[in-house]
Formats: sequence, structure tokens, C-alpha cells
Amino acid sequence: MIDAATASVFETLTAKQRQAMALAADGLTSKEIARELDISPHSVDKRIDAVRGRLDARPRSQIVRDYRAWSDRTGEPITGDRSPLTHPAPDTASLEPQPEGETLPFDDALIFERSSEWDRQTGWLHRGVKPSDLGVGGRLLFVVAGAFLVAAAFVLVAASGNVLIDLLS
Repeated sequence: MIDAATASVFETLTAKQRQAMALAADGLTSKEIARELDISPHSVDKRIDAVRGRLDARPRSQIVRDYRAWSDRTGEPITGDRSPLTHPAPDTASLEPQPEGETLPFDDALIFERSSEWDRQTGWLHRGVKPSDLGVGGRLLFVVAGAFLVAAAFVLVAASGNVLIDLLS
């Protein structure tokens, strides 16, 4: 049971804070909430910390439990139950054993939902080549070439400074 002060804080949450709290009440971490809302984990933490600040800096776990109790009492919708503890155990009796010598690939193990921001802006690369397509050697070569260009720019600026000093003196 939550107290009236806590309930009044939950009733006055912004829509963004309410969204973050609802997903946290579903058992998601800050990174998972950030992925769901397409924002940074830092933004998620700021939203939840704002709620914590209004509730005397209680631990996040306590605030999430209180929010869940409040939303159950008020009928406030929570996006869904994602806690692995509430799902029933799979029925293993109906599963067939894997044939001996046959391997089952996990094709989706390394696939992410969205590509990163830097991966989408690849106008400077050859068409069809993404930074994620480069191997370790290609990435290392890319970093070394960038460092060389920065050093060359520094040398040119220093040389032009010396020329200007010579001209002025």
C-alpha cells in the first residue's frame, strides 16, 4: 500500500516520466527503456531520477514497486508484463530432440533492431559499404589515416605560422 503523498506525486507525473516509469515497472532496464522510446539511457535515468527527487530520493526499486502498486490501484495502464519471473515455464515434453550431428544456426543472434546513427550517414563511403562492414584491419587503417591527416593539418598550420612571423619581422 502506498501513502497519499506518493500517490499525489505519481498523479502529477509528466507524460514522459509516466512512460519511463511504466516501462521500468515492467522490469526493463534503462538501456531497454531507451531502446523502446528511441532516446538515450541517460535521458531515461534523468526522467526516473526526477521522480526519485520528488519522493525523497528513495531507491529506484522502491519507486518502481510503488508505481506498480499505484497503477494497479488506479487502473493506470502499464505497457505489458515483461518480467521473466511471471511467464510460465515452457512445455519441454512436446519438444523434439535435436538430431545428432546437425547444428542449428542462431541467425538472429547478432542482428540489432536498428542501425546506429553513424551507420546510417555513410554518404562519404563507397556505395554499399558501411563502417560496420569493415574488419578490424580496415577500422585500424581508417583510424591511422585520420591521425595522419590531423598531424599533417597541424604541421601545415605551424608552417604557415612560421612563414607569417618571418614576413612580419
